[in-house]
Amino acid sequence: MVVEEGISNLTELLSMLPSGIIERIEGFAIILKAVGIVVVVYFVYLIVMGFFNFRNLRRVKHIEEQVDSIDKKLNILLKTKKKK
Repeated sequence: MVVEEGISNLTELLSMLPSGIIERIEGFAIILKAVGIVVVVYFVYLIVMGFFNFRNLRRVKHIEEQVDSIDKKLNILLKTKKKK
């Protein structure tokens, strides 16, 4: 298969490289793995914070509606007291 041939070609290529280069490539691969893990954790953090922000935004909107309702009631009460 093509994948098996590609893997065997890659293995042959790596076996031809000097050991100093292989060590540097391994170090670079470890760094890339660490960066990948950090990116995944960051995306999970973004999703969780987005969920909490959405909940907080809904709460603020609900409080704003309640304040508007109280404001309307106060305006009605103030208008009736001014007439008396």
